[in-house]
Amino acid sequence: MIRKARAIVTDVPRFHAVPPETLLRLELWAEPRAAQARFKRAFDAALPGPGQAFSAGAWRVIWREPRAWMIRAPLVEREALAARLAEIAGDDGAVTDISGAAVRCAIRGRDWRILLTHGGVFDAEDADFRPGSVAGTVVEHMSVRFDVIAEDQVDAYVAPSFAHDLFGYWTSVARRLEVRG
Repeated sequence: MIRKARAIVTDVPRFHAVPPETLLRLELWAEPRAAQARFKRAFDAALPGPGQAFSAGAWRVIWREPRAWMIRAPLVEREALAARLAEIAGDDGAVTDISGAAVRCAIRGRDWRILLTHGGVFDAEDADFRPGSVAGTVVEHMSVRFDVIAEDQVDAYVAPSFAHDLFGYWTSVARRLEVRG
């Protein structure tokens, strides 16, 4: 039996779409060790492993899938960053500008995990899903990628064609949450 209930939260999550920014996909083929070493020399950091992300200044490096990463950066850095990543990839990979392929939504509040438990098949309350973690799932039939930034913030990436529906869904969920005072 499925029972509907209202969640009681202490800090109702707030969310908003982030203004457009650079999103680049770095994909490494065949044996990527040489390109990974070039990345480490260039940025003084290793590419994150599965389910991980890290920040480097104004950039965010997010694992997407085996041998593929998404790098988020300010728009003004797009060309320089793409050129630098293309040098790193060399003949071992490719860099693709995917800036128009996703909208980023910042979700803030201590209870953001409660919002993520609605409409999906994802255990957002798992203690291992902490800052530096990323995961992909489906929420209300929409593919969403989550990137935990801090204990009180997670970013969600969704296709632009689904952003309006996802934000509408989360707005309806947030209205049903009660604030415990």
